[in-house]
Amino acid sequence: MSTSVASQIAASIVIFLGVALIWFFDPPFFMNVIFMVLCVAYSAWIFISVFRGTDELKSAGVRYALAAASAFGAPLSLAFVMLMTAAPGIQGMIANMAAISKSGLSPAATGFAMGVAFTVLVLCFVLVIANSVWWASKR
Repeated sequence: MSTSVASQIAASIVIFLGVALIWFFDPPFFMNVIFMVLCVAYSAWIFISVFRGTDELKSAGVRYALAAASAFGAPLSLAFVMLMTAAPGIQGMIANMAAISKSGLSPAATGFAMGVAFTVLVLCFVLVIANSVWWASKR
């Protein structure tokens, strides 16, 4: 495993633990801001390293995955959000989760943040699947 892959895996684990920390322990606002800045910097570093690297196959795979995430992931996320607004059971679950959240935000703001997080997860899932499909087709 290369250093780049190991650092990406380590950073992904740290991001997951940071999100869990924010979700369960409600740290001060400045810690949330620092965490978000570090996440954006990590994303920019990954984006730049993929497109500036010398590995043409990896760059082509990521471009294909990004195109699939925008072409399929965004409409899929929209369809899921529309389904969530139409299903009363899912609305109740989201409202309950927002009500027990200790973030200090209104349930509507917490529900919106959960919707954004869900959309990002769907886009990331489609990106990983598309990248895997691309690599499987080239082997």
